[in-house]
Amino acid sequence: RTALLIPIIARITGQMDQLDIAEEAAKIVLSSPDVTPRICMTARCGLAMLAVLRNDVASAEEQYAALESARGIGVPASVMATVRTIPISFTPTAHLLGILAQTMGNLDQAMTHFEDSLTLCRSAGFRPALAWTCCDIFDTLLLRNGSGDRTKAMALLEESLVISSELGMRPLMERVLSRRDILTA
Repeated sequence: RTALLIPIIARITGQMDQLDIAEEAAKIVLSSPDVTPRICMTARCGLAMLAVLRNDVASAEEQYAALESARGIGVPASVMATVRTIPISFTPTAHLLGILAQTMGNLDQAMTHFEDSLTLCRSAGFRPALAWTCCDIFDTLLLRNGSGDRTKAMALLEESLVISSELGMRPLMERVLSRRDILTA
């Protein structure tokens, strides 16, 4: 859990001083001959979040491949239930794959994953994850800068602000407001 919780908390708070502890914990877990598939997925999700936080393209590619392949054949049904959401955090794996794809510079692929995350969050009522997904889609849409992307980005940013305000998610509210200020400057 250390491998995943530290990066998630770091993303929320911006405090990056313990990322090495999370990375070491993940490496220990993955090197164990007795690791279960679920615990392996938790460690991989932690490494994926570390790759995003560090903007490490090579690591993002490695973790993306590992997480994406886990969604396919050969993974037990009990683990696949875990793949739908990241263990412990209730963040859709599609969201994590989206920010990994964004880190890798594959913006269209990121959008596909983010759309999956939006669908899951809305249908399951995962409002905190929905707020984060909306904010991350904003970043991807601005980078992609296609036809209609800016308008869609603004609508999603506003949705993120409404949800984060209602739920008292101060770090995300500040993140959203800083992005909104960038657009209006």
